[in-house]
Amino acid sequence: MPKVPKNVVTSVGIRCIAPFAYESKIRNSMIDFKFKGISFNAKSYAKALCRTIEYYGISDKFDTITFVPLSKIRKNERGFNQSETVAKLVGESLDKPVMPLLIKIRQNKNQHDLDFAERVENVKGIYMPQNTEYIKGKNILLVDDIATTGNTLAECCRVLRENGADNIICIAVAIAGAL
Repeated sequence: MPKVPKNVVTSVGIRCIAPFAYESKIRNSMIDFKFKGISFNAKSYAKALCRTIEYYGISDKFDTITFVPLSKIRKNERGFNQSETVAKLVGESLDKPVMPLLIKIRQNKNQHDLDFAERVENVKGIYMPQNTEYIKGKNILLVDDIATTGNTLAECCRVLRENGADNIICIAVAIAGAL
């Protein structure tokens, strides 16, 4: 983990913290994790996220942990949701509940295949709340694997806020340099 984790405001105004830049060995290991199911690094990612949470002193700033959901199609293809896997490990380490608070209601194009303007449109309206009784009045840690433009996180935050979340902290394993 770098000496100082990344703490950026994305191009769409969402603040996100992450222990790693999405480059070099981290990029390669995350591609293996996300697309090839090579998950032995998931525990290391979770440890790095916990250290980042500790570094910023925010472990008492959230009640619940959630994650960016995948569509049923994508989850079936991969066999797992990489963000959910890491979120559950973080929850175990911090003794915090992990809840699926969002569902993805339709399959969209892969964000990494799109330019900035297309990414904004691609995620609009694709998430819905789930377990709303665990959203209202809560402070939520939203876990993602890779933050690029921040559009996915922004859309997830929008839905959580519209359903009563008090505060949302976004954290990702890695942040792309384009931010």
